[in-house]
Amino acid sequence: MTKRLYLVRHGETPMNAARLLQGITDANLTVKGRDAADRLGELLQPVPFAKAFSSDRTRTLETAKRILAGHEPKPPLVALSALREYYFGGLEGDPGNAIMARTIRRYGLTTSCRAWVGAKRFPGLVRSIRNADPTHQAEDFPDLLVRSRQAFEQVDAQSPDSSDILVVSHGLLLSALIYQLVPDQLPFSLLKNTSVTRIDIVNRKMRVRGVNLTREKDILALRHEEPEADDNAAKNKSK
Repeated sequence: MTKRLYLVRHGETPMNAARLLQGITDANLTVKGRDAADRLGELLQPVPFAKAFSSDRTRTLETAKRILAGHEPKPPLVALSALREYYFGGLEGDPGNAIMARTIRRYGLTTSCRAWVGAKRFPGLVRSIRNADPTHQAEDFPDLLVRSRQAFEQVDAQSPDSSDILVVSHGLLLSALIYQLVPDQLPFSLLKNTSVTRIDIVNRKMRVRGVNLTREKDILALRHEEPEADDNAAKNKSK
């Protein structure tokens, strides 16, 4: 009874290309983003997706539709607002490096660097964003963790058992889930556009099978990898 979730960060947008904080701001994909989504769709074409989920932003919906373009029959695609990106508040549209500059000015270089390394790096980044927001509207770290878990609980509840599920979402939202499962596997630069992370749900427990995969050979290997047997199957096999 294994559900195999293929988690994909959306393709590149103009704001991504310009290194601007996007958050919940809507945007289409760039040509590069569309091409990457099409290529990923080719790599994942043999995966028999039973259902697909996306945030309700244009960039994720477009990415999901392009990935599923070659699938017949096409699985239903469900838009979930819970899968939206982290909300940057008054920082949306600002350069990404502005957060680092503001944090250093406020706390000093040494304190800032300590917050961005090791196991505290991801929560330190999110807290730096919230502290740098002059409007105090940016999402806080505990709320992001709760929302990411609730989003995937919705995906799990709405997905058939023993199936392959496509989930297209955003960099920080997906990173929040990965951080809660395998914090040491979260990449330093977080997740790349159109990267694939696979999580298997076995007996309602999440098991990470690959994180931030972008190379063709890695995605192909992940696609052909056999899922772990669930606990009951493993017990029966050992008898």
